[in-house]
Amino acid sequence: MSAETVARWNAIPLNRPDPDESSQPSLKRTRPEDGDDDESEDNVSLVSRTPSPPPPDAMEIDKYDEYYRHRPEREVITVETKIKSSNIGFSMLAKMGWVEGTPLGLSGEGRVDPIPFNIKNDLTGLGKATQDVRMIETTVSQRRELDSERQIRETEEQRKQREEAVARRAAVKSEISSVLRPFYCEVCEKQFQNVAQYDEHTNSYAHHHKVRFRDMQAAQRASRNTKEEA
Repeated sequence: MSAETVARWNAIPLNRPDPDESSQPSLKRTRPEDGDDDESEDNVSLVSRTPSPPPPDAMEIDKYDEYYRHRPEREVITVETKIKSSNIGFSMLAKMGWVEGTPLGLSGEGRVDPIPFNIKNDLTGLGKATQDVRMIETTVSQRRELDSERQIRETEEQRKQREEAVARRAAVKSEISSVLRPFYCEVCEKQFQNVAQYDEHTNSYAHHHKVRFRDMQAAQRASRNTKEEA
């Protein structure tokens, strides 16, 4: 380091003098002197200077209790409840000459009491009960006469015709049974109408199973009888 550099270094004062207060910049924002408020930044206030309104007072418990004790009672209105004279419609009808308890209309043939109604507690549609009653009445009125009722009113000739028809049906049934007797399976206790049905049944597993079961029961009974005799 040269001697000239050392001399300049030593010439620097170690204690920095205090700056003059007048030379310090002001932190306060000054208003313009020309009075032009439109172009001034002070017109825009980021924080409202108006104080907030106080919160409303809550309803006191004593006032609520007093109101609850002296509250007006609710009126229960039913079908039997009559309209009071203070009602607007009541007063309008009264001005036109209507008297309470008399029917409406010029001829005086209107209703006096309100239209009645019934409360439905089921899930069926409207008119379903009436429809069921009507259908039952129609069915009963169109009921077919019993044989006993017809036999009471029949004549002697009608009785003979009826007995002959019954005898013919019995004869036909007996003849059919005798014809179909070969197609009857005594093991399964089933009646078949033709040979094909009977052969199909006798060759089935169900038929052979019942036959084997019957033979097994017969063998067991014979074995027990043999042991008892011995």
